[in-house]
Parts: sequence; structure tokens; C-alpha cells
Amino acid sequence: MLAEMYKKREKLAYVFLAVTLLVAAGWLIFQTPDSNREWWDLLFFLLPFGLSVVIIVISRSHYLKVKDIEIPHSNKQLLDLKELVIKKDAAFVPRLLLFEKSGGFVGTVEMTSIKWWMYPLLLRDASLLTVFPMTYAFLGEDGETRLSFRKTGWLKQSKLEIFNSENNMLGTYKQEELKALINIKGKLYNERQELILPIQASGFSGNFSWNDQQEKRWAHFYNGMFPHEYTHLFRDMQNDIVELSEDISKEDKIRLLAVIGFLFFTRIKS
Repeated sequence: MLAEMYKKREKLAYVFLAVTLLVAAGWLIFQTPDSNREWWDLLFFLLPFGLSVVIIVISRSHYLKVKDIEIPHSNKQLLDLKELVIKKDAAFVPRLLLFEKSGGFVGTVEMTSIKWWMYPLLLRDASLLTVFPMTYAFLGEDGETRLSFRKTGWLKQSKLEIFNSENNMLGTYKQEELKALINIKGKLYNERQELILPIQASGFSGNFSWNDQQEKRWAHFYNGMFPHEYTHLFRDMQNDIVELSEDISKEDKIRLLAVIGFLFFTRIKS
């Protein structure tokens, strides 16, 4: 899956490059420059052209370095992991790829109820979709749903309703949105609406360290921190890894993963 991820990035960059060249060619045909200044204006197309070439070269290099490495699918269940590597997939419809730190593919986090009128927003900024009510699902490598959550609300407060694989509601998460750009704050509740975990994260870096009322750590993430010994597999400059507690119940792990999935989805950019 890692090699496939880099290959998809390369193909997407080729598509973007082709579109850039077509637009530039159309500009030359239908609005041929008449002065030196207008010819200089065409240098604008060098930016997307250069960016596409750089992405193609880097993605190709990463692909060649990992394509022959045997990386089996993870033999661990999502709820058993104590570290989770989260990567944005190279796709028109945003989704997150989940890996063990050893490279084993665990599954994905995907939107499951995108309306037809939402697709134009993907051309502007994929994170705009997180504004609207949406259902998200954690899918295993077999495509089966491991957990899901339904997001509602937006301007003042967002609310997640969290479900297990049998679609039984396990709890809710409420996040204050007015100051979320600077400091993300929320509260995680169980199915009886009892507070089980206060949530706080940096709105800029995404960093968080969450402890319950007994000071037991549930999860930790520090932007930019990644074990060096695994960078031969995850070759990007930016790799996100979240530490997860092994000392919480299965139900609490589901609730925790739903919050993490939502926070990382809101960081997706086009």
C-alpha cells in the first residue's frame, strides 16, 4: 500500500501537469501575447509546472525505493495498536490511510455520504467538506467497517455521534469551534453522556496529549516527531504518528479513534 500511495501521487501530479500545459497552450492560442510584458505574464504557469515536476520526481524516487520491500498487511486489529501512522491519500475524494509504524497497512478513514453538490468544493479545499454534516468510517484492510461517526454542527459547536462495527452508539464528542483555529477544545462522553476525557489540541500544529481524570494518558501526538528507524518506509518529510494507550477498554478505544480521525480529517488540504 505504501508503494501504491507514492505511485498514485505521481499519477496525480502527471494529471495536474497535463492540465497546466493544456491551459497554457489554450492561452497562447486564444490570447497570443502582443508585448514583452504579456510574454512575461506567462511565467505564471511555471509555478504549477515546476511544482508538478518536483512532485513527480520525488514520488517516483520514493516509489522505486519501497516497491520491492515486502510489507505485509497488518496482522493486528485496529483496536490493538499502540502506534498509528496516519497519511493523506493521493485521491480526488479525501481519505486517510492508516499504517503500523513497521509499514503494515491497517485500513482507511473515509467519508461515506458525500452529496453530489459537494464535489465542486473538492477543487477548492477538501477540508471544506468537514463543515457539513457527514458520516465517516474506519475501514479495515478487508473493507469492513470497524467504527464510524456522524458529524453535525459547525459554527459554534461540532458534535460527533460514535458507533461501533455493529452500529451501536457508544458515545459523543462535542467540540467548540469559535476558537478552534488557535486552540481546539472538546469533551468526549460515553453512551450515558458521562464525561470520560477532556480534549485539547493546538489549532496550529495539531499537537495533543490527552489524560483522563486519573491522569492516565490515552493518546499523544507531536507534529514532526517520527521514529527515524522507520523513515526508510515512510519517506516523506512529514509523517504523523499517534501513540495510543493499551490500558483502555475496547469501547474507549473506539471513542478515542473517532476523535483522532475527525481531527486529522479537518487538517486535510487539497
